[in-house]
Amino acid sequence: MEDQPRGNVEGDTDESLMRQFQSGDGVAFEILFDRYSTHLINFAHRFLFSREESEDAAQEVLLRIHGARDRYDSSRPFRPWLFSIASRLISNRLRQKKRHPLVSLFHSADEGGDESIPLDVPDRWDSGPEQIVEKHHLAAHIQSVLSRLPGNQHTAVVLARFEEMSNEEIAQTMGISVSSVKSLLFRARQTLKNDLKQFIPNHPVPPNTTATF
Repeated sequence: MEDQPRGNVEGDTDESLMRQFQSGDGVAFEILFDRYSTHLINFAHRFLFSREESEDAAQEVLLRIHGARDRYDSSRPFRPWLFSIASRLISNRLRQKKRHPLVSLFHSADEGGDESIPLDVPDRWDSGPEQIVEKHHLAAHIQSVLSRLPGNQHTAVVLARFEEMSNEEIAQTMGISVSSVKSLLFRARQTLKNDLKQFIPNHPVPPNTTATF
């Protein structure tokens, strides 16, 4: 007997794919793997700053999803659950290494990444070689500031800026309230804004210099 058509599985929601996987459909998990593996590698890379280690971490996260499929509640959003597992795993790796993460929030897709982009800097600095050099200095300075943010602030910024999560999704991912997410993002924004004022004291910091998180 021929298999019955399964419909547009690749167009199914994450939650629907997890329900299918819980029912024994291995193809559903393969689709989730393809859908999120690159996102997870880039997410891990912004904390671990090692391509090899980031790929290993992403693989471990997906293996944990595979093993925990029966514990997933498909009435709840899948993505926050996925990234909460990723966040805990990365935090554990950093604790085991007993060091602070060397972070690049400016890591681009040159190693197969996703839509990672640098935080915005003033467009008025695009005109000449000296201005371009200064622009890169500012970008590096922003990177340095963000790498020194406390862990929860850093995680919230990455989820908001690069994973484009809503405050509600970030709250579910981090296991905190929405008001706590707003507080974390506000403090991170203030840190960046205040530090940039010291970096370019003779120029006001335009609104688009900071990330929209």
